[in-house]
Amino acid sequence: MSNQVLYKPVEVYRRLGENEAVIYRCLELLPGGGFIVQSADRVRLPFDAGAVARHERQFWELFCEVAPEDRAPPSPSLEEAIALFDSEFGT
Repeated sequence: MSNQVLYKPVEVYRRLGENEAVIYRCLELLPGGGFIVQSADRVRLPFDAGAVARHERQFWELFCEVAPEDRAPPSPSLEEAIALFDSEFGT
């Protein structure tokens, strides 16, 4: 990973029903652009703060272990990055 790459966080939300949603944790690569979905976390009601804390910890562990652009190729749009992520991992 190059230490010249910067990452701008972008969260995208999708409702999956009355009691469930998914949060796509996306990153925009700077310079040069492109978007990568780092992770997608499901949130269910009743709300579990412990689960949210685990999602946050896992996000940072993955981010520090492997450069996002080494895990997946950047996509030109958020929508394409999410579609690529969903096709590989499902949500």
